[in-house]
Amino acid sequence: MEASSTGAPLNPGVPGVHPEVAIPPEPPEVGARSLYVAGRLLAGATTFFFLGYLFAYFYLRSLNESGMFKPAHVKPEQGYGAAIAACIVLSALAAIVAGRQMKRISGGDGGAHAGSWLPAAALALTLGLAAVVLQCLEYTSQHFGPTDGSYASVFCAWTGLYAIAVLATMYWLETQVASELRARRAPAAERRGDIAEADKLIAPGLDAAVFYWSFLAAIGVITWITLYLL
Repeated sequence: MEASSTGAPLNPGVPGVHPEVAIPPEPPEVGARSLYVAGRLLAGATTFFFLGYLFAYFYLRSLNESGMFKPAHVKPEQGYGAAIAACIVLSALAAIVAGRQMKRISGGDGGAHAGSWLPAAALALTLGLAAVVLQCLEYTSQHFGPTDGSYASVFCAWTGLYAIAVLATMYWLETQVASELRARRAPAAERRGDIAEADKLIAPGLDAAVFYWSFLAAIGVITWITLYLL
């Protein structure tokens, strides 16, 4: 609690704390619950966001004004689409493996050692970023743009914003990996260390990230089926 120049608390209703008294950290259960709820709320918001593009696709396809919904030259690269979908699915599976390994660690399973979830998480991160790179490469090779009919406009907007969502989710996953690596470089037992029981603190964030990435990957599969196969 900050104090005024006279030494009295700025808020008289809250007792002051002596500078030498350590303030205990927030209980881990509070942060874990907040991340759990936040992940589900984010998934719900994402559903409504991409549902608009799914509706636009089928609505414009049903209208097919002057037969220009999808002109003959508007053909996305099937190879790129399949590769992107494969990277997304495999990345989500690797993230799920990492999440389960982390639950074993945080649950006190003696057969799991600290940091054993990192290889699977790193694989998930690599494959997710590969999907974004492949999407960018597809844009450079396709022979249509967002003004070449209704399908083209939906395709460019949907895939572009989905790639941004994947990139943001990979950043979220990367922060979990970076936190673990930082904790291993400077353990809390050392003077410079600042994370005690790192896996127990990282576990809720990783669980939320894995849940959301799995959900977003499912949307990616729907995107691939809708835009490339239908």
